[in-house]
Amino acid sequence: MTRLRGLLSIKRINVGSKSEKDALILHSGGQDYVVRRPGEHSFQATSLDYLSGHLVEVEGEIDQQYFYVTDWTVLDNE
Repeated sequence: MTRLRGLLSIKRINVGSKSEKDALILHSGGQDYVVRRPGEHSFQATSLDYLSGHLVEVEGEIDQQYFYVTDWTVLDNE
């Protein structure tokens, strides 16, 4: 398992391709990851979209540009 801290936001990805869509992005340590829950469809909104704009600590697995989140904590109040 990998644990990262960062800011989440909604961003348009894959612009100009058939895969263009809005996605939840984790900005952490100079890297951007597309955030998904394991098993969620890649072209549907994720169950974590409500966290956009929040500073979080997430735990999960990295696969190329994707971060598959299994646990998270909102850190806005720290």
